[in-house]
Amino acid sequence: MQYQTLGYLINPHALTLQSIAGEAIAIRPKTCQLLLLLIENAGSPVSKQHILETVWADSVVAEQVVFQSINELRQIFTNQEVIKTIPKQGYVWLPDVSMFATPEPNHKTNRHTITVIICSLVIAFAVLLYYFSLKPHEQSKPNTVAGSIVILPTHNQIEGNDHSWVRLGLMDQVIQRLPNNQAHGVLQTDYVLEVLERADAPLNNVKPEHIKQIFTVSGAELIVSSKLSGTPHDYQLSYTLHYRNTLQKGVLFGRNIQDVIDKFSDKVAKQLGEESSLQASNYHADFNDEMLGVAIDLTLEDNHLAAKPLLESIIAHDPENLTAQRLLINTLFDLKDYPAVNKHLMQAIPLAQKLNDKNELSRLHYLNAIHAIIEGDDELAKPRVEQALQVAQRNHDWLFMAYSKDLLARIAQHQGEYELAKTYYLEAKKHHQVLRCPVGESSVWASLALLAKKQNKLDEFNTSLNKAKQIAKSRALTNQLKYLNTLNY
Repeated sequence: MQYQTLGYLINPHALTLQSIAGEAIAIRPKTCQLLLLLIENAGSPVSKQHILETVWADSVVAEQVVFQSINELRQIFTNQEVIKTIPKQGYVWLPDVSMFATPEPNHKTNRHTITVIICSLVIAFAVLLYYFSLKPHEQSKPNTVAGSIVILPTHNQIEGNDHSWVRLGLMDQVIQRLPNNQAHGVLQTDYVLEVLERADAPLNNVKPEHIKQIFTVSGAELIVSSKLSGTPHDYQLSYTLHYRNTLQKGVLFGRNIQDVIDKFSDKVAKQLGEESSLQASNYHADFNDEMLGVAIDLTLEDNHLAAKPLLESIIAHDPENLTAQRLLINTLFDLKDYPAVNKHLMQAIPLAQKLNDKNELSRLHYLNAIHAIIEGDDELAKPRVEQALQVAQRNHDWLFMAYSKDLLARIAQHQGEYELAKTYYLEAKKHHQVLRCPVGESSVWASLALLAKKQNKLDEFNTSLNKAKQIAKSRALTNQLKYLNTLNY
């Protein structure tokens, strides 16, 4: 494992520091060990006592050695604010840190390997020549991330009710301010909570082993975790950007939480190839109510009777909380109170249009179509789901584009239009593939299998079902696999 920060590489085995260009930087071994300790804990304070016990564990020294090495690091990274001293807590490394594995050298390279390397270099050189021969207008800026992005709940370390909203509220604000595009989709808050449940991960303080499982079950390309600490007027947000093979750590400071959220949103947006995040001026912070967090916990436990009065109370206090409105509608669906479902849909859809909340509007139109299907009116359901699809397409909401196509397929299948249903299912699968969502892909293959069964096409049934099972097995989707095993011809 090697570390990179501020354009420098740190080798923890050789205790060396060098620039990206390969220039060696003079540094004492103990000072390099201190640097490693700080960057391994980037974003979190490291106490003076911990430094002494870790770096100088083999000797008895005075505290002055810590101050000396800290000063040496500040001189090496001159003109940069690299270390912040936090009274009574310790020292925090401020710049972003990337970690990556260093491949072991292979001393048994033979002639064949050398030939392969030379050929590869020739091909790479030819590709580069072709690329740079393109006219400027033919070159396009590549997206940094393709696939789905998961923003995790913030681990809040600040005590008191004033900050109890942070866990879901900070996370949701960042999600709402990150744009989707043709290459990637930012998973919405409620879907992230489903992913956490699928990965058997907690809502707070997600561990490295959970990160690995979230990658497996979600198909995500980037997972963002964060931790808020400090005190009012001196907030610290440490974050980690988890990619599949590398990770990057950093810390942000601000006198108020909104300032920290702005910086954090911009930081993640730049990882996605954007100049900055969307403006927060018109953002309605639905998740800034801790009661909503409690209601979500109850719905995740399928305790809809207990969640219902909480959601009704939130709406009574804040009628424009569309998230609470939608969660209440979902709860009423589960309680089979369909007249109440219709009543709240008729209130929430115009409100979402008024607030221009495209994320909630596509979901509400979708739920309105589900309500029509339950009432047995496919003709009414179809234009409603088409409305959901149109809003999702304008917002590059790949998840609800997929869900809407899936629902159109089910309506077509119910009406006996099997070829049209197959077309819609395949389009839904393409949308899931943009997000690289294994659950979505597996579910579509299962739907295609059931469609084939209706048409008495045994070979198509077996092929589709096997593909669904293959995805579920490879991604450890236990519940999905249990469902697939119940399907038979």
